[in-house]
Amino acid sequence: MIRVENVSKIYTLGTVKVTALRDVSFAVDDGEMVCISGRSGSGKSTLLRQLSLIDKPTAGRVIFDGLDVVSLSESRRSALRLDRLGYVFQEYALIPELTAEENVFLPAMMRGGRSRDYHARARSLLELVGLDARVAHRPKELSGGEQQRVAIARALVNEPSAIYADEPTANLDSFSGQEVMQTLTRLNAELGVTILFVSHDPDDGQYASRMIHLRDGELVDEPEPAG
Repeated sequence: MIRVENVSKIYTLGTVKVTALRDVSFAVDDGEMVCISGRSGSGKSTLLRQLSLIDKPTAGRVIFDGLDVVSLSESRRSALRLDRLGYVFQEYALIPELTAEENVFLPAMMRGGRSRDYHARARSLLELVGLDARVAHRPKELSGGEQQRVAIARALVNEPSAIYADEPTANLDSFSGQEVMQTLTRLNAELGVTILFVSHDPDDGQYASRMIHLRDGELVDEPEPAG
């Protein structure tokens, strides 16, 4: 489903060039739940940004369902992000003025769907993530774990082929983080949606069907030892 071919990313900071990714290649099959791991600064989030079409690599290709997404125009990339991809961010990225239900159906409304359909879809997804009693609550009325589960429901509203989650438990206590990871694991199993998530916590590897380890922007066979 997803193929990464010799991807490199170089950032220019004034006169200094910083290599964030160096010649990274791998493939992800439909329905996998993959953890991208590594220490802070290893290139995890940078890699996820290339895969999720938020950024473009300096070199290399990203193939999504047979389509080279790096070469697409920005308008086609935006349409693909909205129609086929879901996003879960570390800081939740919910709109504080909107209810949980409104936050969830917003991407579907942006596609121009029928109001009754996306309202029903939002309620169904909130029930799926265990928040059917919170549909009318605004983010400030929800715990961190509940906000992240709203974000997961929002990521699913347009029935994406893949979900990208960047450190989805980093702002949560251990119990809430476990709830979020269990929710993602269950949705991966029940819906068959492909999930790629970034984590620096070695405990999160237990939820993945496969690990991808980065060190200093390069793919390595084993995670870097703690120390």
